[in-house]
Amino acid sequence: MGRSRKARRSLRVAVVLAAVVASTAVVGWGGLAAWNAYTENAGNSVAAGTLNHANGASCVSLLGTIPTTTGTGWCAAAVTISGVDPANWTGTSGTIKIANTGSLKSTFTLTMGTGGQAPTGGLCADVTLKVTDLNTVAPDTGTVWNTTALTGTFASASLYSNAATPSLSWTGGGTAGVGTGATANTFTVAVAPGTNFATDSTDAGLTCTFGLLFSQTAA
Repeated sequence: MGRSRKARRSLRVAVVLAAVVASTAVVGWGGLAAWNAYTENAGNSVAAGTLNHANGASCVSLLGTIPTTTGTGWCAAAVTISGVDPANWTGTSGTIKIANTGSLKSTFTLTMGTGGQAPTGGLCADVTLKVTDLNTVAPDTGTVWNTTALTGTFASASLYSNAATPSLSWTGGGTAGVGTGATANTFTVAVAPGTNFATDSTDAGLTCTFGLLFSQTAA
């Protein structure tokens, strides 16, 4: 009789322990009964800025390739004159407005035209070229290339913007045809007779052609 009661009590304790263990397992397995909260930072992306510039109001740069023929990046001449004579011609000039119309800060250089646009023609020895910009304060006081015969050497020139303090790093966001401010500058291209032009009669009937190459690099 006493042994039977003890056996029933032990059985009840075993059943209770089994129930506790079972309930614990249900809660713990894979977090089935856990409470959760989440956030997600979606839509992460990377986009490249734009690299381009305007040469004048309507000519735009060619990305990645130096232009060699008509089309994108091949812009109108700044100076075109014919029939010059030693008695009347003292010089001719034109302007080029360069604007950083891309979104990236950029540096610019000017080099004499390459390949077929290098100075060509018998008149080049007796014609000079000078290039200036709008700036009048340091670090750029306006001279890009000093007066040099078109058969001379024109080293690559780093160009300054027309910011209040001229900078080699041009701000992006400029407007085509606008040649002032931190996004742009205006360059005057001046050709003039050289020392021997007035006395060298063999210059009669000769020509001189050349190109100017503006190069832009993301800064």
